[in-house]
Amino acid sequence: METKTITKELSQFHGTAEYHKHLFPGKSPILLTDGCKYVRDELQSFWLFDAILTYQNHKALRDINFQIWELKQLKKDITWLLTCREYIGKRPLISQSIEFSDFPLECIKIWLINKVALLPSEF
Repeated sequence: METKTITKELSQFHGTAEYHKHLFPGKSPILLTDGCKYVRDELQSFWLFDAILTYQNHKALRDINFQIWELKQLKKDITWLLTCREYIGKRPLISQSIEFSDFPLECIKIWLINKVALLPSEF
């Protein structure tokens, strides 16, 4: 799928009609809005939501109910950086380098609010 098409599709998500469980063995599930379900299913990024879910027990995130997750391709090579912040402009609480991904966008932000993953446009 082309980046333009994906960007157009993502811009149409405002609010959600339904919540969808994202499960990972041994972890409490998070809920996905329709927009995040689209990202997971259509962009084949189950791994991204697995990563977000597995970090929920990390001590840095223990009492953080509003999390800003960002996946960004680094300009210098094909590596990616997954970060989690409590506020925009703050230092990341979580930072993970990803050596390779075929994720079709250069960057995406996902908010996790009280165990519900949503696109910023869905807030």
